[in-house]
Amino acid sequence: MKYWAYSLTSALLVTGLLSGCAGGNTQNGAQPASGDKGNQITLKLHFWYNEDQDNWKTVYSEFQKKYPNIKIEAVTAGDNNAAEYLKRLDLAAASGDQIDLMMFSNATYYSQRVAAGIVEPLNEYIAKDGYKVPDEYYMDTTIGDKVFGLPAKKNIYFVMMNKKHLDEAGLLVPKDWTWDEFLDYSKKLTKGEGTNKRYGTYFHTFSQYYHLALSNQPDDYFLVKPDGKTLNIDNSLVRRSLEIRKQAEMVDKSATPYSETISQKLNYRPQYFNEKTSMIVTGDFMIPEAGGSDKVPANFQTVFAPYPKVNKTDPISSITAGDIMAVSSKSKHKQEAYQFVRWYTTEGIQLQGKYIPAWKKADLNKVIDTLIASSKTPDKVDKASLMYTMTNSIPQKYNIPAAFNEELEKAYQKEIERFLLGETDVDTTIKNAVQKGQEIIKNNSK
Repeated sequence: MKYWAYSLTSALLVTGLLSGCAGGNTQNGAQPASGDKGNQITLKLHFWYNEDQDNWKTVYSEFQKKYPNIKIEAVTAGDNNAAEYLKRLDLAAASGDQIDLMMFSNATYYSQRVAAGIVEPLNEYIAKDGYKVPDEYYMDTTIGDKVFGLPAKKNIYFVMMNKKHLDEAGLLVPKDWTWDEFLDYSKKLTKGEGTNKRYGTYFHTFSQYYHLALSNQPDDYFLVKPDGKTLNIDNSLVRRSLEIRKQAEMVDKSATPYSETISQKLNYRPQYFNEKTSMIVTGDFMIPEAGGSDKVPANFQTVFAPYPKVNKTDPISSITAGDIMAVSSKSKHKQEAYQFVRWYTTEGIQLQGKYIPAWKKADLNKVIDTLIASSKTPDKVDKASLMYTMTNSIPQKYNIPAAFNEELEKAYQKEIERFLLGETDVDTTIKNAVQKGQEIIKNNSK
């Protein structure tokens, strides 16, 4: 059974089994938390983060200072694997486990669980608090006319670069560049042969690296258009994305070959910090790690450049992604759960000091200082180029994709993998991806 469809089936099963236990609106009138510890409740937060590494225990303690009668208890494997976490979340929902709060690492995962009916609409709570999501947050999480979650961290994508390698090659830190210029840098930064070879760049196995030129477009950047019926694969931007990968990996040999990435199970962190590659396209979640960590120290300074453009005249735009925190539709403490969601996505995430908040009222300069200071060696992080990149990158419009987008991405990825392994050419790859995509749309239109 298709993955998101499994989620929908599981959630509907739970709904059917539990419908007699709690009406959909019976908890909405719960009283707000008071300042005493009477009637203390425990909210269970399901996510994938490592609590110690990502400073979540500070979040819990700070929240409980403000709401003494609400305790937060995490349900997490602590492995930072968002995809595996979703399998556990769906199983917990199907089993009737206590779920009060849940997080999603991207809009696709969010829309899937909304479609499955396991997420509570927040319109009533938001109206009482007197704000509108687009006014408060950089990401508008509205689906139809309902808001099912609030944006937590915001990811802006950029290029992290080894300053030492740039200096050796006589290259300046780019402030505005195209993919052609990125490929030229990658070629000039490549050095050595065999096991000692240092590549100019490295593309990981995340989905955005399979459509690099499409991913950061201001709008209409998913593989299916907003109508949920029209494919967005057979176009110049997808074609350009394949050409970028081909040029870097097969022609210039300036990027780690895909075959090597999958056969050796490579990861972007050690590739970059062990200086096996000179630059990586990544998100601002890497800022706290730019100065290295206990596991992987940094022996060089990192500088930052904006996400490359397709054409010279294009605006500097960036992928806009990030976490969404939501309330379970089966929570017995929806009011209190919403209070945590709102507090965390405004005050709490700043106290946590690990991510860029999606909240518009956060002080970016202060947040950046906190993130850099949390790095193992802050002096290895160049704040000037980072602030330039962050303030000059225009975030794309935040869109919520069709619930079957993940299924489409996986089918598309299989065709791209064949291309990256040299089994098919660009035209054949796009033709096959379109055929598979049309089948998926047809199956999800019934």
